[in-house]
Amino acid sequence: MTLKIGLIINPIAGVGAALAWKGTDNVTKAWEAIENGERQPVWDIAKRALQSIKSIDKYEWYLGGEFSHLIQGKVVYQLPTKSDSNNTKSAVAKLIEKDVDIILFIGGDGTAKDVTEISSEIPILGIPGGVKIFSPCFLHKPEDLGDFLEKWLGKTNEVDILDLDDEEYLMGNTISILVGSAIIPESTHIQVGKSSFNSTDDLQTYSLIAERIREENWLDSKTILVGPGSTMKQIFSQLDLSVSLLGVDIISNGQIMKLDCTETEINNHQIDQIWITPIGSQGHIFGRGNKQIGIKILELLQKSDIKIFSTPSKLLETQVLYLDIGNSELDKKYQGYYHVVTGYYEEVMRRAE
Repeated sequence: MTLKIGLIINPIAGVGAALAWKGTDNVTKAWEAIENGERQPVWDIAKRALQSIKSIDKYEWYLGGEFSHLIQGKVVYQLPTKSDSNNTKSAVAKLIEKDVDIILFIGGDGTAKDVTEISSEIPILGIPGGVKIFSPCFLHKPEDLGDFLEKWLGKTNEVDILDLDDEEYLMGNTISILVGSAIIPESTHIQVGKSSFNSTDDLQTYSLIAERIREENWLDSKTILVGPGSTMKQIFSQLDLSVSLLGVDIISNGQIMKLDCTETEINNHQIDQIWITPIGSQGHIFGRGNKQIGIKILELLQKSDIKIFSTPSKLLETQVLYLDIGNSELDKKYQGYYHVVTGYYEEVMRRAE
């Protein structure tokens, strides 16, 4: 029997990533940015996902918008020029009327919330395209779509859909709230939900890592990009530097040069290294929460210029590191094994793929 697939694309998803926004929930602001020339990354993401499907015509496609420049299918809903969450929900309702077997959507946690509000019984699957991608309903990367469709046998799981408390997030706090539940396909290509790891041992770990950084003069004579996350913030706190929790910062010769940088600001500096921590349990090191670190800067650096830090408790639940840079050549360039710094002269090997 032919698999009937519904497709939703949120045209403003991810618009704020390069601008260091903490999400794209302000629809008016997002459309204004697009009108002022800001790129819509979702269309490239859609191409990457759809091009991974070997035999796209073997599926029956129903489209929640006019996407003929990407794929041929039956259009069941016309998105207005400046769509919003209500249009997403209307498109999902139309797809449900067509009795589709699964709804694919391209967006982030906000889009997942909108889709889930309408689709409670049909399986949904997110193709990562937003700024916030914490819920356990997204593929690890868009290119996984083809292999997923080839191998999915129809089995499903029920998961919680999360979104961040917007007010807390804008203040630099990552507090997840439950916004619904969803039926998702059973697949190893789907990320787990983000986890937080805090133990009394972690405080000592941060101190010991900082001690090693001092002893080996890792900050001297270098300009370093520091990625987001509580691990990086805690380590730098031990170094008497207050970096941002959710932003990407520039440290030069051991001093803060710029906090919460945009992609353009990063590209205007000569960067020597990138220091990052994986997202807990999910394992992403590029392409989640740090999209300001774009293709241009990663083309200039090498795999050896990346330093990864983690507490042992986080790494215990993070067995694989993932790359979703948005460029297949760069994904290949940064694949392979990394020494993850987990303490005072302590390191653990993890593979990035």
